Amino acid sequence: MSAPLTKEIPLVFDCQGEDLVGIVHCPQAPGAVGVLTIVAGGPQYRAGVGRGMVSLARSLAGHGVAVMRFDYRGLGDSSGEFAGFGDIAEDIDAAVNAFRRQVPQVRKVVLWGGCDAASAAMIHGARVAGVESLILGNPWVSTEEIRSAVLRKHYTGRLGQAQFWRKLLRFEYNLFDYALAGVKKLAARLAGVFSRPESPATQQGGASVGRPIDRMLSGLRQFQGPVLFLMSGRSLVSDEFDELINGDSAWQSVYQRPSCQRIDLPDADQTFSDGDSRERVNQAILTWVRGLE
Repeated sequence: MSAPLTKEIPLVFDCQGEDLVGIVHCPQAPGAVGVLTIVAGGPQYRAGVGRGMVSLARSLAGHGVAVMRFDYRGLGDSSGEFAGFGDIAEDIDAAVNAFRRQVPQVRKVVLWGGCDAASAAMIHGARVAGVESLILGNPWVSTEEIRSAVLRKHYTGRLGQAQFWRKLLRFEYNLFDYALAGVKKLAARLAGVFSRPESPATQQGGASVGRPIDRMLSGLRQFQGPVLFLMSGRSLVSDEFDELINGDSAWQSVYQRPSCQRIDLPDADQTFSDGDSRERVNQAILTWVRGLE
Protein backbone atom coordinates (compact mmCIF):
# COMPACT_ATOMS: atom_id res chain seq x y z
CA MET A 1 0.00 0.00 0.00
CA SER A 2 1.39 3.40 -0.97
CA ALA A 3 1.87 6.14 1.62
CA PRO A 4 -0.92 8.74 1.87
CA LEU A 5 -0.32 11.96 -0.02
CA THR A 6 -1.41 14.06 2.95
CA LYS A 7 -1.32 13.76 6.72
CA GLU A 8 -3.94 15.05 9.16
CA ILE A 9 -2.14 16.01 12.35
CA PRO A 10 -3.98 16.88 15.58
CA LEU A 11 -2.52 19.76 17.60
CA VAL A 12 -2.99 21.22 21.07
CA PHE A 13 -1.32 24.60 21.54
CA ASP A 14 -1.33 27.41 24.09
CA CYS A 15 -3.14 30.73 23.93
CA GLN A 16 -3.01 32.94 27.01
CA GLY A 17 -2.86 29.87 29.26
CA GLU A 18 -5.71 28.02 27.50
CA ASP A 19 -5.48 24.90 25.34
CA LEU A 20 -6.56 25.36 21.73
CA VAL A 21 -7.26 22.34 19.54
CA GLY A 22 -6.54 22.18 15.83
CA ILE A 23 -5.97 19.87 12.87
CA VAL A 24 -3.23 20.44 10.29
CA HIS A 25 -3.68 18.98 6.80
CA CYS A 26 -0.12 18.59 5.56
CA PRO A 27 0.78 17.51 1.99
CA GLN A 28 3.95 15.55 1.32
CA ALA A 29 5.51 18.64 -0.28
CA PRO A 30 3.70 21.72 1.10
CA GLY A 31 4.08 25.04 -0.66
CA ALA A 32 5.09 28.37 0.81
CA VAL A 33 1.48 29.56 1.23
CA GLY A 34 -0.80 27.95 3.79
CA VAL A 35 -4.44 28.54 4.71
CA LEU A 36 -5.68 29.05 8.27
CA THR A 37 -9.44 28.67 8.58
CA ILE A 38 -11.43 30.65 11.16
CA VAL A 39 -14.75 29.13 12.14
CA ALA A 40 -17.79 31.36 12.57
CA GLY A 41 -19.00 31.86 16.14
CA GLY A 42 -21.95 30.42 18.00
CA PRO A 43 -22.36 26.62 18.16
CA GLN A 44 -19.89 25.80 15.37
CA TYR A 45 -16.44 24.30 15.67
CA ARG A 46 -13.44 23.67 13.42
CA ALA A 47 -15.34 21.46 10.95
CA GLY A 48 -17.58 24.37 9.99
CA VAL A 49 -21.12 24.23 8.64
CA GLY A 50 -21.79 20.86 7.03
CA ARG A 51 -18.10 19.96 7.45
CA GLY A 52 -17.30 22.57 4.82
CA MET A 53 -13.89 23.33 6.33
CA VAL A 54 -12.98 19.64 6.26
CA SER A 55 -13.91 19.46 2.59
CA LEU A 56 -11.87 22.58 1.81
CA ALA A 57 -8.84 21.45 3.81
CA ARG A 58 -8.69 18.03 2.18
CA SER A 59 -9.21 19.50 -1.27
CA LEU A 60 -6.42 22.07 -0.86
CA ALA A 61 -4.04 19.61 0.77
CA GLY A 62 -4.58 17.27 -2.16
CA HIS A 63 -3.18 20.08 -4.35
CA GLY A 64 -0.13 20.71 -2.15
CA VAL A 65 -1.53 23.49 0.06
CA ALA A 66 -1.18 23.04 3.83
CA VAL A 67 -4.28 23.95 5.84
CA MET A 68 -4.98 24.31 9.55
CA ARG A 69 -8.41 24.24 11.16
CA PHE A 70 -8.77 25.20 14.83
CA ASP A 71 -11.18 26.14 17.60
CA TYR A 72 -10.51 29.44 19.31
CA ARG A 73 -11.03 29.88 23.05
CA GLY A 74 -14.36 28.69 24.37
CA LEU A 75 -15.37 27.10 21.06
CA GLY A 76 -15.49 23.41 20.17
CA ASP A 77 -12.82 21.43 22.03
CA SER A 78 -10.69 24.43 23.08
CA SER A 79 -10.70 25.57 26.68
CA GLY A 80 -11.36 29.07 27.99
CA GLU A 81 -14.21 31.53 27.79
CA PHE A 82 -16.00 32.30 24.53
CA ALA A 83 -15.36 36.00 23.82
CA GLY A 84 -16.74 36.28 20.30
CA PHE A 85 -15.15 37.21 17.00
CA GLY A 86 -14.15 40.69 18.09
CA ASP A 87 -11.59 39.46 20.62
CA ILE A 88 -9.65 36.62 19.02
CA ALA A 89 -6.46 38.34 17.84
CA GLU A 90 -4.41 36.31 20.33
CA ASP A 91 -6.10 33.09 19.21
CA ILE A 92 -5.31 33.74 15.54
CA ASP A 93 -1.74 34.70 16.40
CA ALA A 94 -1.26 31.52 18.44
CA ALA A 95 -2.74 29.42 15.63
CA VAL A 96 -0.51 31.01 12.97
CA ASN A 97 2.58 30.30 15.08
CA ALA A 98 1.51 26.71 15.78
CA PHE A 99 0.75 26.17 12.08
CA ARG A 100 4.16 27.43 10.97
CA ARG A 101 5.96 25.37 13.63
CA GLN A 102 4.18 22.25 12.40
CA VAL A 103 4.73 23.07 8.70
CA PRO A 104 7.94 25.15 8.51
CA GLN A 105 7.71 25.32 4.72
CA VAL A 106 4.76 27.72 5.13
CA ARG A 107 6.05 31.30 5.01
CA LYS A 108 2.81 33.10 4.10
CA VAL A 109 -0.56 32.51 5.75
CA VAL A 110 -3.97 33.24 4.26
CA LEU A 111 -6.92 33.69 6.64
CA TRP A 112 -10.21 32.23 5.37
CA GLY A 113 -13.58 32.55 7.04
CA GLY A 114 -17.22 33.29 6.38
CA CYS A 115 -19.82 35.44 8.15
CA ASP A 116 -18.44 36.71 11.47
CA ALA A 117 -15.21 34.75 10.89
CA ALA A 118 -14.67 37.03 7.87
CA SER A 119 -15.44 39.97 10.15
CA ALA A 120 -12.81 38.70 12.60
CA ALA A 121 -10.24 38.43 9.80
CA MET A 122 -10.88 42.06 8.86
CA ILE A 123 -10.52 43.23 12.46
CA HIS A 124 -7.44 41.23 13.39
CA GLY A 125 -5.59 40.33 10.17
CA ALA A 126 -3.30 43.37 10.17
CA ARG A 127 -2.27 42.68 13.77
CA VAL A 128 -1.03 39.11 13.23
CA ALA A 129 2.51 38.56 11.94
CA GLY A 130 2.73 36.21 8.98
CA VAL A 131 -0.76 36.88 7.62
CA GLU A 132 -0.28 37.89 3.98
CA SER A 133 -3.81 37.69 2.59
CA LEU A 134 -7.50 37.47 3.54
CA ILE A 135 -10.31 35.51 1.90
CA LEU A 136 -13.69 36.71 3.16
CA GLY A 137 -16.96 34.90 2.56
CA ASN A 138 -20.09 37.03 3.00
CA PRO A 139 -18.70 39.18 5.82
CA TRP A 140 -21.11 40.02 8.64
CA VAL A 141 -21.42 43.83 8.79
CA SER A 142 -24.97 44.06 10.08
CA THR A 143 -26.36 47.05 11.95
CA GLU A 144 -29.98 47.89 12.66
CA GLU A 145 -29.97 50.54 9.94
CA ILE A 146 -28.40 48.30 7.29
CA ARG A 147 -30.69 45.37 8.16
CA SER A 148 -33.79 47.56 7.94
CA ALA A 149 -32.76 48.97 4.57
CA VAL A 150 -32.13 45.50 3.12
CA LEU A 151 -35.42 44.12 4.43
CA ARG A 152 -37.34 47.10 3.05
CA LYS A 153 -35.87 46.46 -0.40
CA HIS A 154 -36.55 42.74 -0.07
CA TYR A 155 -40.20 43.12 0.82
CA THR A 156 -40.76 46.02 -1.57
CA GLY A 157 -39.52 43.73 -4.31
CA ARG A 158 -41.96 41.05 -3.21
CA LEU A 159 -44.91 43.40 -3.76
CA GLY A 160 -44.46 42.82 -7.47
CA GLN A 161 -44.55 39.02 -7.13
CA ALA A 162 -47.84 37.19 -7.74
CA GLN A 163 -46.91 34.50 -5.21
CA PHE A 164 -46.77 37.09 -2.41
CA TRP A 165 -50.31 38.34 -3.16
CA ARG A 166 -51.69 34.80 -3.44
CA LYS A 167 -50.35 33.98 0.02
CA LEU A 168 -51.68 37.24 1.41
CA LEU A 169 -55.19 36.71 0.01
CA ARG A 170 -55.23 33.14 1.35
CA PHE A 171 -54.34 34.49 4.83
CA GLU A 172 -51.12 32.47 4.84
CA TYR A 173 -49.37 35.44 6.50
CA ASN A 174 -50.34 36.09 10.10
CA LEU A 175 -50.03 39.87 10.08
CA PHE A 176 -51.10 40.21 13.72
CA ASP A 177 -48.28 37.93 14.88
CA TYR A 178 -45.79 39.85 12.74
CA ALA A 179 -46.90 43.17 14.23
CA LEU A 180 -46.82 41.77 17.77
CA ALA A 181 -43.34 40.36 17.23
CA GLY A 182 -42.18 43.76 16.02
CA VAL A 183 -43.56 45.47 19.13
CA LYS A 184 -41.90 42.93 21.41
CA LYS A 185 -38.60 43.33 19.59
CA LEU A 186 -38.74 47.12 19.94
CA ALA A 187 -39.56 46.87 23.64
CA ALA A 188 -36.68 44.48 24.26
CA ARG A 189 -34.30 46.74 22.36
CA LEU A 190 -35.33 49.79 24.37
CA ALA A 191 -35.00 47.85 27.62
CA GLY A 192 -31.51 46.82 26.61
CA VAL A 193 -30.50 50.39 25.80
CA PHE A 194 -31.53 51.68 29.21
CA SER A 195 -30.38 48.72 31.32
CA ARG A 196 -27.21 47.54 29.58
CA PRO A 197 -24.16 47.93 31.87
CA GLU A 198 -20.98 49.40 30.50
CA SER A 199 -18.66 46.65 29.33
CA PRO A 200 -15.31 46.05 31.10
CA ALA A 201 -13.50 46.81 27.82
CA THR A 202 -15.21 50.19 27.58
CA GLN A 203 -14.52 50.97 31.22
CA GLN A 204 -10.86 50.08 30.87
CA GLY A 205 -10.26 51.45 27.35
CA GLY A 206 -9.65 47.93 26.03
CA ALA A 207 -9.01 46.81 22.45
CA SER A 208 -12.64 45.86 21.84
CA VAL A 209 -13.93 49.44 22.23
CA GLY A 210 -16.02 50.63 19.29
CA ARG A 211 -18.72 49.17 17.08
CA PRO A 212 -17.65 45.97 15.33
CA ILE A 213 -18.39 47.53 11.95
CA ASP A 214 -16.02 50.43 12.69
CA ARG A 215 -13.31 48.04 13.86
CA MET A 216 -13.72 46.04 10.64
CA LEU A 217 -13.23 49.16 8.54
CA SER A 218 -10.19 50.21 10.58
CA GLY A 219 -8.63 46.75 10.38
CA LEU A 220 -9.25 46.39 6.66
CA ARG A 221 -7.81 49.85 6.05
CA GLN A 222 -4.62 48.87 7.91
CA PHE A 223 -4.28 45.54 6.10
CA GLN A 224 -2.05 46.00 3.07
CA GLY A 225 -2.14 42.51 1.59
CA PRO A 226 -4.46 41.19 -1.13
CA VAL A 227 -8.07 40.50 -0.15
CA LEU A 228 -10.60 38.27 -1.91
CA PHE A 229 -14.35 38.58 -1.25
CA LEU A 230 -16.50 35.53 -2.03
CA MET A 231 -20.12 36.69 -2.14
CA SER A 232 -23.33 34.68 -2.37
CA GLY A 233 -26.37 35.66 -4.41
CA ARG A 234 -28.82 34.03 -1.99
CA SER A 235 -27.68 35.59 1.29
CA LEU A 236 -29.16 38.52 3.20
CA VAL A 237 -25.76 38.90 4.89
CA SER A 238 -24.23 39.43 1.46
CA ASP A 239 -27.00 41.92 0.64
CA GLU A 240 -26.23 43.81 3.84
CA PHE A 241 -22.56 44.01 2.88
CA ASP A 242 -23.47 45.46 -0.51
CA GLU A 243 -25.83 47.94 1.16
CA LEU A 244 -22.94 49.11 3.32
CA ILE A 245 -20.48 49.37 0.43
CA ASN A 246 -22.92 51.25 -1.79
CA GLY A 247 -23.84 53.77 0.88
CA ASP A 248 -20.62 54.47 2.78
CA SER A 249 -17.79 56.38 1.11
CA ALA A 250 -15.24 55.36 3.76
CA TRP A 251 -15.91 51.68 3.07
CA GLN A 252 -15.89 52.30 -0.69
CA SER A 253 -12.42 53.84 -0.54
CA VAL A 254 -11.03 50.70 1.09
CA TYR A 255 -13.10 48.14 -0.79
CA GLN A 256 -12.22 49.64 -4.18
CA ARG A 257 -8.46 49.40 -3.67
CA PRO A 258 -6.69 47.37 -6.40
CA SER A 259 -5.65 44.84 -3.73
CA CYS A 260 -9.32 43.88 -3.19
CA GLN A 261 -11.01 41.48 -5.60
CA ARG A 262 -14.44 39.88 -5.63
CA ILE A 263 -16.02 36.69 -6.96
CA ASP A 264 -19.83 36.40 -7.00
CA LEU A 265 -21.61 33.06 -6.73
CA PRO A 266 -25.21 33.94 -7.74
CA ASP A 267 -26.77 30.61 -6.75
CA ALA A 268 -24.90 30.13 -3.45
CA ASP A 269 -26.43 30.52 0.00
CA GLN A 270 -24.74 32.10 3.02
CA THR A 271 -22.63 29.05 3.88
CA PHE A 272 -21.98 27.77 0.32
CA SER A 273 -23.74 24.61 1.45
CA ASP A 274 -24.61 22.94 -1.85
CA GLY A 275 -22.04 20.80 -3.61
CA ASP A 276 -21.55 23.02 -6.65
CA SER A 277 -21.06 26.18 -4.58
CA ARG A 278 -18.65 24.44 -2.25
CA GLU A 279 -16.60 23.15 -5.16
CA ARG A 280 -16.46 26.62 -6.71
CA VAL A 281 -15.32 28.11 -3.41
CA ASN A 282 -12.63 25.44 -3.01
CA GLN A 283 -11.41 26.10 -6.56
CA ALA A 284 -11.46 29.88 -6.09
CA ILE A 285 -9.38 29.61 -2.92
CA LEU A 286 -6.89 27.25 -4.59
CA THR A 287 -6.50 29.64 -7.52
CA TRP A 288 -6.03 32.57 -5.15
CA VAL A 289 -3.37 30.73 -3.16
CA ARG A 290 -1.54 29.75 -6.32
CA GLY A 291 -1.41 33.42 -7.29
CA LEU A 292 0.34 34.27 -4.01
CA GLU A 293 3.17 31.77 -4.41
